[in-house]
Amino acid sequence: MTYAERFAGKVVLVTGASSGIGRALALRLGKAGAKVGVVARRGERLRALAKELGDETSMMVLEGDISDEDFCTKAVGDLAEAYGKVDLIVNNAGISMNALFEEAELEVFHRMMNVNYFGSLHMAKAAMPHLERSGGGLVFVSSIVGKRGFATRSGYSASKFAVHALFESLRVEWADKGIHVGIIAPGYTDTEIREQALGKDAMPRRAEGKTAGDVMSAEDAAEAICKMAALRKREVILTRGGKFMVWLNKLLPAVADRVAASVVG
Repeated sequence: MTYAERFAGKVVLVTGASSGIGRALALRLGKAGAKVGVVARRGERLRALAKELGDETSMMVLEGDISDEDFCTKAVGDLAEAYGKVDLIVNNAGISMNALFEEAELEVFHRMMNVNYFGSLHMAKAAMPHLERSGGGLVFVSSIVGKRGFATRSGYSASKFAVHALFESLRVEWADKGIHVGIIAPGYTDTEIREQALGKDAMPRRAEGKTAGDVMSAEDAAEAICKMAALRKREVILTRGGKFMVWLNKLLPAVADRVAASVVG
């Protein structure tokens, strides 16, 4: 049995499901027998995903913007009403940036926080009573840049650091409620997020940024999320390069600074 198959019959909501890790995760869970609510702004992509699954009763399209608190509340509520419960929320949606701090407009930093941090917070707030009833789980998809800052990613790093702090607080507060709270930090992943990263003018750069270390596939990241959610793990760091960077930052922070500076551009 695969880890995704452990969610057969479970009800899962995945944000950022129109592409990348979220799309791969939603498809994997749907094929394994889960009821999946897919969330993203690009509704046409969500509908194409549901069509690809070939079973409209197993996937619910929830088109909207997670930075909108009312949308998140309605999305979780609609999913619970349709299938009777919610067992797992995967906060995957996010946007990145690639610009020097001194050159970036403030709108870039506001967008990072509104989507990456407040989007996750809105979903967590809406999901809590449902997850308490089901004894379910909440998974935050973060990043290695949420463990230490990288050049040209200052706003992205700040938003992911905030997500880590939220995760740790909820893990402590919700322990007695029986809710699993986990966070997973992929390294560089082969998805659209790098091409869609905001430039200094808060517009997508439409260009690949530099990477450090190995790059993992969206499918591998999706399987890792299924595994950590099924095993109710607290925190998982993916890729050898990601694990190396976390330990390097603890043991030799000056060297880690030089590595973080190497991804400029």
